[in-house]
Amino acid sequence: MSDNDPPAWLVRLGRIGYAAKGFIYIVVGLLAVRASMGFGGETTDTRGAIEAIGEAPFGVLALLVVSVGLLGYAAWRLVSALVDAERRGRSMKAVTLRVGETLRGLVYGALGASTLKYLVDREGDSTDKAREVTRWALHVPAGRWLVISAGIVILGYAVYQMYRAFRRKFLRRLDLSQAGDLSRKLIERLGGFGVAARAIVFGMIGLFILRAGVEYNPAEAGGIEKSLDAIRNYSLIFAIVAAGLIAFGILQIVIARYRIMRASD
Repeated sequence: MSDNDPPAWLVRLGRIGYAAKGFIYIVVGLLAVRASMGFGGETTDTRGAIEAIGEAPFGVLALLVVSVGLLGYAAWRLVSALVDAERRGRSMKAVTLRVGETLRGLVYGALGASTLKYLVDREGDSTDKAREVTRWALHVPAGRWLVISAGIVILGYAVYQMYRAFRRKFLRRLDLSQAGDLSRKLIERLGGFGVAARAIVFGMIGLFILRAGVEYNPAEAGGIEKSLDAIRNYSLIFAIVAAGLIAFGILQIVIARYRIMRASD
């Protein structure tokens, strides 16, 4: 335990945030599975999943919990990166990982804020954020190279996530000592499947953004929804990736329970 560890209440919020993140990915995956089985409906991204949750029974209460969880997760990520609660150190790799933590905190903080906004005005946001940011980036000095670099970075992240899936690196910060043998095997296999499926989606996002930069056309960029739409005509692949996103969501809920998260008294 260290004086730099985040307070216990923030760690609890972080755990709620992992569960909220998992819930959102499960909804994204379920909607995609429904579409893949021909039951109607459309693919969506995390913001679309939030709208779907809001339209369900007890949706307002569910979204309130989700928004608090996402904001808590964001706060935990930001504080953890600032004080090095994960004990990563000061090497180049450690600094890169802490920068990644910061970026995740900002992304999920924005998602939590947009969830609260949706709760207040009940108006969805149909704007593709990846496309919107790409359009802005292409108009700044050296914007094309900025977008191309972003696409390459996201592709690299996808490759790294695939590596984490096959080498089971996602288990590294989980304390599964209280889980039974069967539970550990299920977590390992389901988690690997989920992380790999999400890596495929992010790889496609990276390719879209890379192409947007090369062709100087923001319309080529897209997020999760566009990635799923791109493989929708390949029924088997589409169904596997959709099921994998559900598995990734379940993994996040498992992480909420078993992740090692240091806290101060």
